Amino acid sequence: MKKKKKSLIEKIKRFYDKKIKKNMTKYTMKETALFMIITFSFGLVLGGIIMYGKGPFSNSSSLNEFIATYNEISSYYYQDVDDEKLLEAGIKGMIGYLGDPYSSYMSGETAEDFNEDIDGYYQGIGAEIKYEKDKVIIGRIFEDSPASKAGLKTGDELIKVEDKSIKDMSLAKISSLVKGEKGTEVNITVIRDMKEILLKIKRDNVDSISVTSEIIEKNDKKVGYIYISVFASNTFKQFEKELKKLEEDKIDSLIIDVRGNQGGYLTAVTDIISLFVKKGEIIYQLKRKDNIEKIYDKTKDERNYPIVMLVDSRSASASEVLVGALKETYKATIVGTKTFGKGKVQKVSALSNGSIVKYTYEEWLTPDGNYIDREGITPDEEIKYVYDEKIDNQKEKALEIILSK
Repeated sequence: MKKKKKSLIEKIKRFYDKKIKKNMTKYTMKETALFMIITFSFGLVLGGIIMYGKGPFSNSSSLNEFIATYNEISSYYYQDVDDEKLLEAGIKGMIGYLGDPYSSYMSGETAEDFNEDIDGYYQGIGAEIKYEKDKVIIGRIFEDSPASKAGLKTGDELIKVEDKSIKDMSLAKISSLVKGEKGTEVNITVIRDMKEILLKIKRDNVDSISVTSEIIEKNDKKVGYIYISVFASNTFKQFEKELKKLEEDKIDSLIIDVRGNQGGYLTAVTDIISLFVKKGEIIYQLKRKDNIEKIYDKTKDERNYPIVMLVDSRSASASEVLVGALKETYKATIVGTKTFGKGKVQKVSALSNGSIVKYTYEEWLTPDGNYIDREGITPDEEIKYVYDEKIDNQKEKALEIILSK
């Protein structure tokens, strides 16, 4: 006789008590309740507000049918059944029924990559790699990172990880070999000045860099330039730091570049907007069925110098929230091509096995109440990007416009 298996509802309750409920203590309500993500590699299914479930699933009659079916198959199917995969198939079926491109189920490495990107840090050595003429070259090395402390240098040619040749490996594969649990060590071999050098590097938590800046001096003016690659949990702090550095150098104006930025934490973009607009101004609006909530700036921070924003067709979700607010409330000028058009918000639940379930929860609107989903935001100055190794034509146009203000 088969040993009686635990019912689905018992497993779900156990998952909740051990994992979800436990994990809720790690985050503030602000962090777990307001979170917008967008990604194209997963079919643009990200881009919503993250909230952990507040309790076990309800025990409705409809759910009882699902549970009964699960228990029947799990207990009496003539072949062995993987309970986890059976449950996963049921979850995927529910998500698939919605027919919503922004609702999804992610498991395994996909969920891990998602969390890593949006958390703004990972466990590794803190160095970027790239291919140059069939060679794997060390690019940017993060400040105070394990790689920096171990003596790794930009321009080193990476040839081995743990005595394993990385020849013909993809960058993703190499990166997975170098990354690892905090406190563990990794041996890498590089070529520098025609000599092989073996470095033993102790892995640690490494902050991902999502904000970079520079000052462009032209026509006796100083123009600040900030690029934001994603709105991760640490993006606001990075942005505020770079902005203060630019302002200490007495910039006259600012260009904010979100080309290719597919979204991120709503809290991050909200805090960034609040640095510029006046207290009491509308930042964006949230629509839930027949209810519309206006989100106002509650800070004393504000700026009044000219701002130009650079956008393209991959600027989406949280990026569009920033664009909409600075365009309509701050009166910034938008340059580039029409943005993607993602006006949906999602709730996300983290399951005990590390999987993530996301479903559309509400919609967001610009300060003036414009709904940009599938429409995008049209720039004030439309200009297509023309590839050139020496000149960024969109950036040059933004510079031309801001110097004329």
